[in-house]
Amino acid sequence: TNIEEPLETTEEQLDSIKLSGLMGTKLGMTQSIMEDGRVIPTTLIQLGPCYALEKKEKKNKNSVKVGFLDVKPTSLNKPKLSYFSKLNVKPVKHVKEFDLLVDVETKPGTVIKADIFKEGDIADVTADSKGKGFAGVIKRHNFAGLRHTHGTPQNQRSAGSIGACAYPGRVWKGKKMSGHMGNERKTVQSLKIGDLDVANNVLYIKGAVPGFNGSELKIKPALKK
Repeated sequence: TNIEEPLETTEEQLDSIKLSGLMGTKLGMTQSIMEDGRVIPTTLIQLGPCYALEKKEKKNKNSVKVGFLDVKPTSLNKPKLSYFSKLNVKPVKHVKEFDLLVDVETKPGTVIKADIFKEGDIADVTADSKGKGFAGVIKRHNFAGLRHTHGTPQNQRSAGSIGACAYPGRVWKGKKMSGHMGNERKTVQSLKIGDLDVANNVLYIKGAVPGFNGSELKIKPALKK
């Protein structure tokens, strides 16, 4: 399969593509010192490099398939390699579809930068949370536990009774119990973008986001502002 490098992109094309979100990588956390002396926890997110792959035209709105994270061709199957070869772009690991806010012509391989956001924007960040393994009810659901005095045996961290009475004669679905904790798709809403480094495609977001350092995530304009 003939896989070529992405097409060259002009500055005019970079400024013209406005999408409803992008994919990125969590770099880690730091602190931002505000003018009034407040210290704000800040998350650094590396957006992209993301590439425009294919424009999808619909009745009410248009969208663009966006590729993220370069990958070796040997890691993909033949149908996926054939898709990238037809578009004449190098293969990528993740493909997501985002709404096209301004209807413009796009070319496969066009690099999409972080300038779709600006300082002061409110965004929602979605990622897989850290996996914690099997956890008890105190760690998983913030149970208080039993008291440690007055003859309580060695079960202070137990969940206590889980059953009802003769009715319903079973455990209700959704009962908070011990089990697998973390490794779930989570979205943190209404996070403010404190700063933006367009040259390096880095966002400085106030607050914490799901996932570990190096995990992939998706950033979109906030639904609740």
